[in-house]
Amino acid sequence: MQIEGSVDNQLLYDNLRYETTYQAALSPLSQQLKTLTEGTPEYTTVEKQRQQLIADRKSYLDEVFATYPTSFFVKFKQAGQNPELRRELPNDAQVTAYRMEFWDNVDFSDERLMNTPVIFNKIKRYFEELTPQQPDSIILSLERLVERLPTLENSEYYKYFVNYVALNYEPTKTTLMDSEAVFVHMVQNHFTYERAFWSDSTNVYALQLRADEMANSLVGQPGPNVKARDEKGQEQSIYDLKAPYIVVYLYNPDCEHCQEQSPVLVDLYRGWQQQTPALVDVYAIAIDTEDALWKDYISKTGMRWTNVFDPSNKAIYKTYYVNVTPEVYLLGPDRKIIAKNLNVSQINDVIARDQQKR
Repeated sequence: MQIEGSVDNQLLYDNLRYETTYQAALSPLSQQLKTLTEGTPEYTTVEKQRQQLIADRKSYLDEVFATYPTSFFVKFKQAGQNPELRRELPNDAQVTAYRMEFWDNVDFSDERLMNTPVIFNKIKRYFEELTPQQPDSIILSLERLVERLPTLENSEYYKYFVNYVALNYEPTKTTLMDSEAVFVHMVQNHFTYERAFWSDSTNVYALQLRADEMANSLVGQPGPNVKARDEKGQEQSIYDLKAPYIVVYLYNPDCEHCQEQSPVLVDLYRGWQQQTPALVDVYAIAIDTEDALWKDYISKTGMRWTNVFDPSNKAIYKTYYVNVTPEVYLLGPDRKIIAKNLNVSQINDVIARDQQKR
């Protein structure tokens, strides 16, 4: 292809030709290394050839960058370059340094990059590969990225980054433990009337309301102390239970998954009660049902733990957030939430891990 009057396109096609030749030379060497034993003379010779090709490519790009510093192609190509590994550091520190330098070559003042694949590819790798899949780590990675932006006002980068995280870690759409913590942070800090310029006030209000409901039952926070009436009409409180660990089990009698999980929890409970003193107790909250159905379900399933039901839902409003039933929370000896969104079969493993930490 011949290009006239466009430096960016000329640089693009020159680079495509270079990369084709480069990959044709690099690929056989990489394949050959897989068949050789590291440390042998043959391995050392081939690796030296591979490293020379990589160095030559870096020199080629450095020359292009220096010759055409203001071209859009250079901004695009620089943005796609990855940091060099700090091999002198321990492995964990290498990953941390790599993540911290991952966005160094991106010019966030140029929104044209949003129309190329480079931003999507980088943000996907940044969160899926370079960030530990834990709420605190995801939040920290986002905030460090947002801090790099020259402005948040009407910034397409800001809009894209916060929506990417909000959508990819939305509760019920991810297997992340306590994804609600990410959602609450995103809404309280970024989906606000002042910052969410891309959204209308009605949508922001709905998000704020939902986050407010989630905010009281995040992992690491004290478990809310629900007080509601049991099947005999007596008021029962979570904090009245004395076992070191408390399972807060929120269910609906008509829920098919609840009908599968409840008998499993009953079997576990029987085992816990045989311990002296019992290590675990259960506080079960029926939701969105009727009194007769709830009592019949208790009798049918043999649920002998503390069972409560509040037809008005006032007792559990803004306490334990429920995405889907059954919802399982686990409170530790200090009555803080140590796990949530659990399958019943995971409870014993989570308790064992928590005991090892204490």
